[in-house]
Amino acid sequence: MSDELDSLLQTLKGEAHTLVRSPSSTVAPPQDGLIGRRAFEVLKGLLFDPNALIDEGPLGQGGMGVVRLARQVALDRHVAVKFLRPEHRTAADVEALLSEAWLAGALEHPNILPVYSVGLDDHGQPVIVMKRIEGRTWTTLLRDPAAMAAHAPGKPPLDEHLRILQQICNAVHFAHARGVVHRDLKPDNVMVGSFGEVYVVDWGIATHPGPCTQLAGTPAYMAPEMLGGTGACITAQTDVYLLGSMLYEVLTGRAPHRGDTPNALVSQVLRSSPPPPENAPEELVALALRCMKPKAEDRPENALEVRRQLEAFVEHQGSLALATQSERRAAELVALLATPSPDAARVYALFSECRFGFQQALAAWPRNTRARAGLEGALKAMARFELQQGSVKAARALLHELGAVDPSLEAELARATKQEEQQALELARLQGLEKTHDPLTGSSSRLVVSLFLGLVWIVSPLLGHLHFHVLPRNETISSAPLALLSAVIIIVVAIRSKESRTRLNRQLLSMVLFGMLVQATFVTVFYFAGGDLGERSVPVLMGFWFVVSGAITVGLLPSAWPIPLGYLAGALGALMFPELRFAFSALGNFVFAVSAFFIFRREGLRERERDALKA
Repeated sequence: MSDELDSLLQTLKGEAHTLVRSPSSTVAPPQDGLIGRRAFEVLKGLLFDPNALIDEGPLGQGGMGVVRLARQVALDRHVAVKFLRPEHRTAADVEALLSEAWLAGALEHPNILPVYSVGLDDHGQPVIVMKRIEGRTWTTLLRDPAAMAAHAPGKPPLDEHLRILQQICNAVHFAHARGVVHRDLKPDNVMVGSFGEVYVVDWGIATHPGPCTQLAGTPAYMAPEMLGGTGACITAQTDVYLLGSMLYEVLTGRAPHRGDTPNALVSQVLRSSPPPPENAPEELVALALRCMKPKAEDRPENALEVRRQLEAFVEHQGSLALATQSERRAAELVALLATPSPDAARVYALFSECRFGFQQALAAWPRNTRARAGLEGALKAMARFELQQGSVKAARALLHELGAVDPSLEAELARATKQEEQQALELARLQGLEKTHDPLTGSSSRLVVSLFLGLVWIVSPLLGHLHFHVLPRNETISSAPLALLSAVIIIVVAIRSKESRTRLNRQLLSMVLFGMLVQATFVTVFYFAGGDLGERSVPVLMGFWFVVSGAITVGLLPSAWPIPLGYLAGALGALMFPELRFAFSALGNFVFAVSAFFIFRREGLRERERDALKA
């Protein structure tokens, strides 16, 4: 790069300092004059009537020409007439002006300034009659906000500048189709009419594609190959570079190349890597920088492709606007989540707003990278919030919506999932313990078992009364089968019923089972060791169950206090009235059954109320 730069500066010599003094002015290369000489020869043979135009005063002047306002008599309209300034009426300048006129006149396009006629005045100097444009240069609109506001009131300036640039692309693409490269596209060479017309003007250094050996163009905007001496060629993509330079100025407010020394300016042109515009739409920044690639083959193929990308951006403006609004909500969300105790309601409201906005932006334009990045950021931030809140399911749903894998979030989710599973197991264990230790659990089973045993125990003494009234013997051991049957029933219930596994049920069943087995063992051993107790068997057994039920009442079920009193009354009654001992036995068991019914029924109702509240 250094050797190439030194070589170019040596080639430029005197022109190098001119570049620095006026980088926005056009540097015109020497012309071969072929087109101009041909035009001059043709015009010498044609008559030009000076009375066809009535001069009405000056309009402006350029580097070598002056433009005056005139009225075209034949059509009674105002036109712009361009002459050479007196100091530029050399043969070379005449040929250059006529060459420009012939090139521009051959390009009939709505966005190219029309040339109405060309002639020679009485002194043999060229006279070019052109359309008069009532408007201003694009530079004025770019530099003067008041002028832009007057030109397009109520319209965003960027939208209008992009519309203008699209019209320029149309003109340039048309010129390229006719084999003409403008070489000097810049805002100064674009006129914008009062009614929105856009014209590309000043085709003075336009040329046909081919090798570039001379510096030509405007340094502040030019492509590297326009410096000359690089061995590169002028092509349609040279104008594409200039379109990118103008877009760069639209986005930044300045031309892409500047420098305080010839070395710095030429170096910038060669490198063609201006700083990316800040706070500008990403899509337009990418397009401008691509157009200004140092190598022509890396730029868009033609002006039509540039125009299509500008049109696509305009179409995507709605999507971008939605993305911008959603980005503001996302920023609020991130700031809120960074606070120690964010308001959950506000968090969810902001997340819903920004997610909906990003989704709508992507629906309008699926390639909206800002909306996609914003949505991903919001989903990640919300997933972390849900994980912090312990909402693993919600976080998992957000990550599923995210689609792309985020290793850190996936690791956090895995840890949270494992922790949640452990908590679920611990909760299930605690709930099981709670249910097991809750005295209300299993009330229905206690009710059924107690009523069944109570019925058996009520009926058995009455049957025993009939039996021993007929065969009054073996009264003591006869209660053993009943006790064993009751024990079997209790064991079956304990095995088959899940509710029997609660703490209270296990204790109740264990004590009753223990009592039955003790009763069966006691009467059997006593019968074979000491003989039959006879009528004393009933009061002894009733007294035994008074002790057992009393222990249950004191240790487990205080509300069962009527049961031991019933057995005590039965034992005393059987002792006092032996002949009615079986009736008193049935009475004690009846008190047991009735008490159990009311106790366990009441607990069953409370158990159902508890379960309903939990549900």
